[in-house]
Amino acid sequence: MTGTVLLAWELGDGLGHVTRLLRIAERLRDAGVKCRFAVRNLELAGRVVQSAGFDVLQAPLARVEPIRGPDGTQPVTVGDIMGAIGFGAAERLAPIVGAWHMLIETTAPDLVITDYSPTANLALYGGTVPWIPIGDGFTLPPHETEEFLPFRQARPAYEDGRMRGVVRQVQAARGRPAPQRLPELFEGNARFVVTLPELDPWRPMRTVAAVGPIDPPPRPVDSIPGDSYFAYLSAAYRFTGRLLDGLLASGRTGSVFLRDSSVAQRNDWRRKGLQVWDAPQDLRSMAERSAVIIHHGGVGTSEQALGFGRPQLLLPRHFEQASNATSLGRMGVAVALRSGGQFRVEDVGRALEMAQGNERIRSRARERADELAARPPEALTIVTRACLDLLCAR
Repeated sequence: MTGTVLLAWELGDGLGHVTRLLRIAERLRDAGVKCRFAVRNLELAGRVVQSAGFDVLQAPLARVEPIRGPDGTQPVTVGDIMGAIGFGAAERLAPIVGAWHMLIETTAPDLVITDYSPTANLALYGGTVPWIPIGDGFTLPPHETEEFLPFRQARPAYEDGRMRGVVRQVQAARGRPAPQRLPELFEGNARFVVTLPELDPWRPMRTVAAVGPIDPPPRPVDSIPGDSYFAYLSAAYRFTGRLLDGLLASGRTGSVFLRDSSVAQRNDWRRKGLQVWDAPQDLRSMAERSAVIIHHGGVGTSEQALGFGRPQLLLPRHFEQASNATSLGRMGVAVALRSGGQFRVEDVGRALEMAQGNERIRSRARERADELAARPPEALTIVTRACLDLLCAR
């Protein structure tokens, strides 16, 4: 098959978005399709994409304004995130949409796959190039609703009607139609929630369930752990230090990797008695030796820990992670500390004791892992089949 696909990543941190786009691109390349990337963080992701044999471009970068809502600085809906990157003012949104339009025109793809890319979606809306948005439950909200659903009971910073007006203005200047509902920007010609259905916070609202992660969860581990925990945490989060103090106070053994930490920070924690790794560790190896996986609740780490069959102790930093913590708690496989630093040092030891020592949590974690291992890994096949069908129809 011939054809060209552009894979676009606009918002979010880390390599998770690019990693799943790469899996799709590799499968499409095997089918004879030419793929190229436009990525948010060229320094972080560019080398990874190039090493896989694909061309990579810098995606248009929207400035992210602080959210100043009537009920705080945290987003209440996906609309607040979109407002913060420009959807709240035509003078901010129009140049970014125009840049995406020119990138798409220049690369002339037959199909675009977007991951957490609302402005790219708007640039594609009403045009002739088909597109498929993908994402996890947080980054791909339901397209079926009238307005974006709230993450919490509070008032959004950006009013839906105001943003619809901005979008209409920008689209009119481009000679393009505007969506009647903002969630339509996440509809595309097809769309796929690529996470475990159990971790999709909008699962009841969707007409089509999540297809599962592009990379299926790992197989369960069978070893008897010698350590109580392995912690994979961000050194930049202001309450990470309190959790680490709690691990020290618990007297239990384990090890820690602190993302974005300095040598001085790591040495300081070592002097206090923690075993701290200098480099990221293979999570499976850590799960084999550790009874509990401690992390912030990101979807990727949550899925991996579920696959390993280890209990989890969570320190959520924002809504997406708090939502995952709630879902994992309902599944009976995790214990969470309250977000926003609403926990004490001594609470950490009690939470770790519950995660490690509660037989029900341990057995439920293993049962869930066995359930996941029995599921066929279909997500990548489903997504690439939809891509090839759209390419064939061109």
